[in-house]
Amino acid sequence: MLEEVVVTAQKREENLKDVPISIQAFSPDALASRGIESQLDLARAVPSLDVGSQAGYATIFLRGIGTEAFLTADPSIASYVDGVYFPFSPTFIQDFAGVERVEVLKGPQGTLFGRNATGGAISVTNKAPDFNEPQVSIDMTVGSNNLIKPRVYASVPVTDDFAVNVSAFYSVQDYHLDGESAGKPLREQIDRGIRIKTRWAPVEWAELNLGFTRSRSQGNGAIGQNLNPSPLGDASGVTPPDDDREVYVDERLYGVADTKVFSGQLNFYTPWLDIKLLASEQDSSLLYNYDFDGSTQPLVSFDVPGHPADISQAEIQLISNDGHPWADWLDVTAGAFFFENVQGFNPVEVTVGNVGLANDVRQGIVDALATSPLGLDLGSLLGSERLYRARAEAQVETESAGYYIQATAAITDWFSLTLGGRYQDEERGLYKSNVAVVVGDTELPFQVDWTQFDARDQDDRPKPNRDTTKGFYPKVTLDFRPFDDDTLIFLTWQQAEKAHAYNAFAVYLPAQYIYSEEIDAAEIGLRTTLFDGLMSLNAAYFEYDITNLQTQYVSLTSGGALAFENVPEATSKGFDFDLVTELFPSVVEGFALSLNGAFIDATFGKYTNAAGYDSETGLFSTTNDFSGNKQTRTPEFSGTVALTKFWSFGNSELEVGADYYYNDGFFYSASNDSKYEQEDYALVGGFVKYTYVPWNMDVRAFGKNLTDEFYTQGVISTDFGGVFTVAQGSIYGLTLSWEL
Repeated sequence: MLEEVVVTAQKREENLKDVPISIQAFSPDALASRGIESQLDLARAVPSLDVGSQAGYATIFLRGIGTEAFLTADPSIASYVDGVYFPFSPTFIQDFAGVERVEVLKGPQGTLFGRNATGGAISVTNKAPDFNEPQVSIDMTVGSNNLIKPRVYASVPVTDDFAVNVSAFYSVQDYHLDGESAGKPLREQIDRGIRIKTRWAPVEWAELNLGFTRSRSQGNGAIGQNLNPSPLGDASGVTPPDDDREVYVDERLYGVADTKVFSGQLNFYTPWLDIKLLASEQDSSLLYNYDFDGSTQPLVSFDVPGHPADISQAEIQLISNDGHPWADWLDVTAGAFFFENVQGFNPVEVTVGNVGLANDVRQGIVDALATSPLGLDLGSLLGSERLYRARAEAQVETESAGYYIQATAAITDWFSLTLGGRYQDEERGLYKSNVAVVVGDTELPFQVDWTQFDARDQDDRPKPNRDTTKGFYPKVTLDFRPFDDDTLIFLTWQQAEKAHAYNAFAVYLPAQYIYSEEIDAAEIGLRTTLFDGLMSLNAAYFEYDITNLQTQYVSLTSGGALAFENVPEATSKGFDFDLVTELFPSVVEGFALSLNGAFIDATFGKYTNAAGYDSETGLFSTTNDFSGNKQTRTPEFSGTVALTKFWSFGNSELEVGADYYYNDGFFYSASNDSKYEQEDYALVGGFVKYTYVPWNMDVRAFGKNLTDEFYTQGVISTDFGGVFTVAQGSIYGLTLSWEL
């Protein structure tokens, strides 16, 4: 737990203790000691981090910053793997097989990481091929829900200057909920992935790295259950399951997420400057269906036979090294980042049935269709078994360029000044937004292309179908080393922006435009070691002001399925810390404590004319007032305490650990309606690991959520009630690992 970690939070390799950023970094051993296998597990080690999942998509909130607009907008927490930016949320949850380190950067990272990193960044660095000697590690995990998961990592030096490594895993297990979809058992969850990296250094001043990653996940798609039916849901025959860990839906669920990434990095090492050229091509897709009402009633279905993302990016980094004339007091990092992306539904199909839609919601849809540009009178079609079925192509295109520079000058031997800035120019527009509609049993004789209509805001100002977000975003950091130890105190002010976005999926209302999201952030942080290096402590206080927070809501009367909007004002302020220390080293050897926590006050400012569901009637409206409410997915307190004890005797080692995570609860809805609330919950985990040193072999028994606590990881609020993604209950298993 007390190991030193080298990080690249500022695009250069630095010891963690020297970086004036709120950051937590984990080596493979640290991840293993905490039972962290993917991003979903990180919340138990990083205070204020929430990684959720709903409708097949990941949502990440950090220090109260995140977004509900996960379908065709961008996440607010940027995700990187080996320098490659991953903006496609369905592919973000990845296995940490073969990693070198995981870094969680807290707060806006608008200067160096730039594009849409308004809340922070998660950066995963995988192991590089080794020129010196072959390395092979194999592990096999078996566990609850019939889990079988083999993983392998191998690195081979082919010549003195060329090496290859391979990391692969395969996982199969029964789904963690009981129940049926369309009367048939739920599918197994099958995940697999492979990563291949090559490294070639023919001369001392140049190195080429190439990589290929392929991951594929298949199972029950975007499964969820309706735990709190609305009045409309009650009237439509929606009943929650007898057991919260059971799910019964009328759709035969399926889901496949597939990602291929080709990447390359060419490094040149000159006497003054390290030059890095990075490029990648991502091809991702998500195929799934979703039971909109989360019940056995044939009300609404959401089918996605295609949600692809075609992503290209390139970056040049110019990093000063120790050879330049002013290296003793000046570090400079500069670069440019280019990004192109076409992403969205191609196609998507929503079917709205007749059951339960004879009241306000049905009439609202009929009225909206009649007054929309479609101008349809449905009076003669009300007796149909199906109100409508819409098949749409809805994609957004992005072209982005960012130029950045950051310089750190040592003014004295105890005070440094960092100045940075980024100029961002991002063009985004509708690539496709069209819909073909079958009303009742009658297919409309035309296809609607929504790009022919001008969407307008509440002041009747036209919103373009293609727009540009551009601007300069500064950063200023003062860092102090006032004592003769490793204590670092830093003060940071910075700005960042997330580009405007479009909801291209419109059935009977025009495509939507939402304004760019801006954040103004200030922070004071402390990083230090105490008691002769036996304790490390990181702490920070922060205040964020957010303008035009991007969010999304789902309702049949909002345009046919989903819609976007901006929250005019929001704030997040708080304090977080993480501490790692040896306990009683003079009495007990190898006994360590990890303690972290976050206290956050994240609220909406003025938020009138807000979209949401009435807590009494359950009906959707756009005239709500959520001003002053708590922001979504942000607990006021969350934290973890973990203990480990290590023994060494003869040829053997034994390690025992336990951890306790507590979250005091949060709301999934801006309305702060208790129907969409995650109440406080606690998770208990533990492990026992035995290592036989001569064989480099260990056996690890582990358990997560040992008390079988019930909690959720996400929700889609619908006209029929909240359709929740239920997290796994108790998990236990055994892992056998061997390193050659």
